[in-house]
This record gives sequence, C-alpha cells and structure tokens, in this order.
Amino acid sequence: MKFFATREATGVFVWSLITCTFRICLSFLTALSMLRPNNEDPNNNNHKETNNNFHLMDQSNGDSFCLEGEICGLPQDNNVAIFLEEVITVISVLVSWALAILPSKVATLSAPGFTFGNTWILYPLRDHFGFIPNLPCRICEMTMGRLCLRELAIIIPIHFLVPTLAFWLLQLILPTWFTSYAIDPIIYSERNPWVVDLVRETFVNALFTVGLLVIPELFRINGIRRGYALLILYPLYSFSVDADGKASVFGPNLIYSLKWSSEHEEVPITQWSHLLGPILGGIFGGEIMSMFPDDE
Repeated sequence: MKFFATREATGVFVWSLITCTFRICLSFLTALSMLRPNNEDPNNNNHKETNNNFHLMDQSNGDSFCLEGEICGLPQDNNVAIFLEEVITVISVLVSWALAILPSKVATLSAPGFTFGNTWILYPLRDHFGFIPNLPCRICEMTMGRLCLRELAIIIPIHFLVPTLAFWLLQLILPTWFTSYAIDPIIYSERNPWVVDLVRETFVNALFTVGLLVIPELFRINGIRRGYALLILYPLYSFSVDADGKASVFGPNLIYSLKWSSEHEEVPITQWSHLLGPILGGIFGGEIMSMFPDDE
C-alpha cells in the first residue's frame, strides 16, 4: 500500500506540473496575441512622452493594463520605441494566427479541460506510472471494481493535496507578474440554477471517463494512432457547463487546489456543482463501463 500511495502521489505531482506548464504557455500565447501598442493622442494633456507602452488585454473580462518601457528597463528613444512597436505588433499577429488554428474555446481559455484533461498528457503518464492521473477516471475504475474502497480512500486525498502543493510551490518560484498564468483560479458563472450545472458536469464527465478508457482500445483494435483520441474527445472539452459557456475542467481537485493556492480560500458553496459533478460523472461512467466485459 505504501508503494501504491507513493506511485499515485508521484504521478499526480508530475501531471500537475506538466499541465500547469501547458496552461502557462497557452495563457501566455493568448496574452501575446492581445498585446497592442498604446496609441494615445499626442494632443491629450495626459499623454506621456514615452512611446513604447503597450496594452495587454484580458479576454476574460475585457480589462487591460499597460506595459511601460521604463518598467522593463527599455530606452525611451523614439526610434527604439518605433522599432519595438513594430516587433511587438508582428509577434502579436503571428501568435494570433497560430491560435486561430486552435478551437475558439481553447484559444480564449474557456476550455480548461483541454489543458488538464489532455490525452496527449494523460496517456503517456499512464504508460509510465500505470494509471491515468485523473480523479473522475480513478472513481470510474473503483466503480468498475478495478480499485477497492480502501485504495480510493488513499487516492482522493492525494488528488486534492498534491496538486495544491504543486501549485503552491509554483507560486513561490514564479515571479509575481507571472503567477496568474499558472495558478489563476477556475471560477464558473452562477447565473444558472445550481442543479442545471450539476447535471451538465455529471453528464460530460461520465462521457469523458468512458471515452478516456475506451477510445485507446478501440483505436488499438483498428490500428489507429492513439493521438487522434484528442480529436474525438474535443466536443467534450468544449461542452458548456455554465451560463458563460465555460467547459468542464474534469477535476474537482483542480478547482479546489487552484482556489486555495491563489487566494487561500475554500471553494464557495455556489461552485460546488462543479465539484460534485465530476465525482458523480465518474461513478456513472463506471456503471456504464460495468455493463461491458472488462478485457483487463
């Protein structure tokens, strides 16, 4: 049992760091795509003489903040400012083109499950550690009889505490201005009735756990590369679970961990439909899987 707990904790810790790094990269690219020169009116009395200022737009709420050359230690020469403006604009356009390849919800960070439940991350980790480090999936396996209740009692605290530790360490290591890219909490809209979001979370997580376990076997039988599973599961990554169209994160432990690490607060009771939904989804997914023979 000690080896079981150590292996589980190690796999979850590695998964937390990898997915958080992926989230940082995707968030940073999105921020770069929104970086624009600060074209203030020179006749404005409030206009600053420094020309190499840029506005960074936040797609989630439309807010913006200014990056100033003086803060970055850049010279305030007009020629340098013009050159920097051109470089930043070109980079922003190129990044925007690159993000256009991705589905819109991924590019706008409205599909957190694409980051934390990405099959290109989960399947290689299963090959290495022997299990998929996803809590609804582990609950599904318990319902199928692959895990006992004693093992699940060890797994659940690990999946809640280890990501919290990983995100807290990242908060200590990363610069303050960069922290939000890594551990920004996942908050859902509360405009829908609580039960509606709960049903949506349960439904999509049940399908996700079944797909996560079944698709690789179907692909193996038909000689299809496992990497294409990401395309099959994308409709689930983009399935809206709140009134604002945000998709499921496929991990109640992540909602808790990110909230605690960033704000040192518990998850509000109004957000609990997104905590209970993935757990119920894992149970229902296991019941669906139990209807079919288990080749393993």
